Amino acid sequence: MKTIVALGFALALVVTAPAAASAQALLSTAKDLYASAAYEDALSALARIDQAQAAPELARQIEQYRVYCLYALGRTTEAEAAAEGLIRRQPLIQLEEASPRIETMFLGVRKRLLPSLIRAEYRTARTALDEKDFSKAEPHLVQARKMLVAAREAGAWDEALADLNVLVDGFIELGRGAARPAPAATPLQPPAPVAVAASATTPDAAPAPNATKAAGAPPIYSAGDDGVVPPVATLQQFPSLPLALRPMMRVARPTGILDVLVDETGAVQEAVIRQPINPGYDTLLVNATRGWKYRPATKDGVPVKFRKLILVTVTGE
Repeated sequence: MKTIVALGFALALVVTAPAAASAQALLSTAKDLYASAAYEDALSALARIDQAQAAPELARQIEQYRVYCLYALGRTTEAEAAAEGLIRRQPLIQLEEASPRIETMFLGVRKRLLPSLIRAEYRTARTALDEKDFSKAEPHLVQARKMLVAAREAGAWDEALADLNVLVDGFIELGRGAARPAPAATPLQPPAPVAVAASATTPDAAPAPNATKAAGAPPIYSAGDDGVVPPVATLQQFPSLPLALRPMMRVARPTGILDVLVDETGAVQEAVIRQPINPGYDTLLVNATRGWKYRPATKDGVPVKFRKLILVTVTGE
């Protein structure tokens, strides 16, 4: 029985190796044909490759040269559709030996697709974060960060992506900071209730845990939703840090998460601390939101409710 299994495994290797070699040879032939402007022949060579058996890198090159050939033949619609499929699978794909016209075409397709791809990546990360699984969320946050850089370079930047950029950076720092050992701090007496002065650095914007909606209630949007322009703060003043808390905050430099629901008029309808900073400061922060005002979020030009996360880092300075 062992002999039969061993022979079967060996036979599989024998069959797979020539198939891979054949695919590589056909790809090389297609590249040569493309270089000599024999675009139809290059497409035929590519079509003979069994992509199901090809390694991921080989499959990427096959699809890439297929786009090149289609574009060179003037089959622009097909070329852009193929480029879209390639970019959806690999948003940060780097082209090889592409002409300036093809580079421009890819840039246009990437510019169109990146905002929705970034939001999808962010939604995946948020699902893991809501499950308190940063190790699962981190790769998606890092990928979203790289895609945000690409979006800026492609000219696809807007207010919604700027909001997401702050959130992605904040969640990465928050998650990695939680994994580091906390610095030793000298014991302090509990602070007295109220006081004044300090600094809070505020990263902006976006969603929070999924809220249950009453039947017939208007939808509540967040930074992960397509086609929504997020609210813009017109009055968002953070409370001063009580003097008694400053020494502690200089050491800890905590980052909290504030969840605010901005209604269609731009007022804060509710505010909840999702990750606390300090009990005393958290209360001041929630109370301060009562006076905050925003230019409301819109979808298709119509004001909508928007759940916005604000990362608040307190330095104690």
